[in-house]
Amino acid sequence: MFCWCENYDKYNYEKGTQMKVSTIPGLGSFGHYIDDVDFNNLSSDEWFEIGKLHLQGLVTILRNVNITRDQYVAKIRKFGPNKGTRNSRAHFKIKYGEDFDPKDEGAFDRFNVSEEDRNYLKFKRHFVEQTEGGNFLTRISGERDEQGNSLGAFSDGELYWHSNESSELTFAPEVALLGYKHMTGSTTGFVQSVDCYESFSESFRSELDEMVVIHEYIPGGINNREITDPNLGNVLRMEFCQYDGSEVPMVLTSPGGHKGLHYTTNTATGIKGMTKEESAKIFKIIDEKLFTDKYIYDHKYATDNELLLFDNSVTLHRRKDPGHAQRLAYRIQYDPSNLLDAPWYPYNHLPKYAEKYKIQTHELIEITKLKDFKLP
Repeated sequence: MFCWCENYDKYNYEKGTQMKVSTIPGLGSFGHYIDDVDFNNLSSDEWFEIGKLHLQGLVTILRNVNITRDQYVAKIRKFGPNKGTRNSRAHFKIKYGEDFDPKDEGAFDRFNVSEEDRNYLKFKRHFVEQTEGGNFLTRISGERDEQGNSLGAFSDGELYWHSNESSELTFAPEVALLGYKHMTGSTTGFVQSVDCYESFSESFRSELDEMVVIHEYIPGGINNREITDPNLGNVLRMEFCQYDGSEVPMVLTSPGGHKGLHYTTNTATGIKGMTKEESAKIFKIIDEKLFTDKYIYDHKYATDNELLLFDNSVTLHRRKDPGHAQRLAYRIQYDPSNLLDAPWYPYNHLPKYAEKYKIQTHELIEITKLKDFKLP
């Protein structure tokens, strides 16, 4: 085991080595750098301590980690199940039947898969990569093959502020991003909404607590390259807003217990019970306060070997600089069930949506056979 040093900026191993922990600027008390992690000698208990430290905040950046892709998969799986790919898999199983396997191209004719869905599933294969250990990882890159096919999710270009699966009640609340190649000098940005939410008056927070955001897919809302690439558009629709009119509460609690805004500007098109004009006024109030330097941190990669753990519930992220098309990172979206003493309840303040979340989570687990998940 290891413990915090007196000045709260270092972890000490019993073995005598050290991990240095320091504060990330711009994220208040919710961001930590961790340096000098030796993954070859890291015990399970020590890794869990890192996970629990992360949940105390929102963004944790492990610098110069020197970790293999298979080590990365194994470590993140210890925190909890890979949940991010399950929503899209459930979508296709609901649509075509539980026996349908989206990875089996030979089944497309047998299950009468639509042309649009075929194109999406074929296109998506270009940015799923198998590791030496047989694990499958999502590539985040602007690389293209000789035919011009994108070899990474979201293609190249800027990615505006967003949270993944923003219109899903059962979205994956945590993301692990491993910088792998050509990352140096590129940027991943974060904005945390917890301090912003707390800065509003008590009366306005009470109003926000009752609001439910209506989500719709907006072409060009995440990455303007999608406007000229229909395949990319299909991927982004599946990633961010499968169903127009989806409802998700404006305010929720992160797995670590931090209350903030679940607010993605590029799919949030209205507030339930309000006119477009009334909704726009609320969004403007939030935008003017949230997207300011005091809540933003843009992380510039110093090396290729950096592991970013970040919240996807009350934190937004972006790819700020489009000039690094060759950069390659790998992404895992997960639920930190193994780090929690009890199931995560993000919407307890709104009983109707808490019950919807419970029902949809049970359906998701039943359809996709998700394991190691603490049921609400």
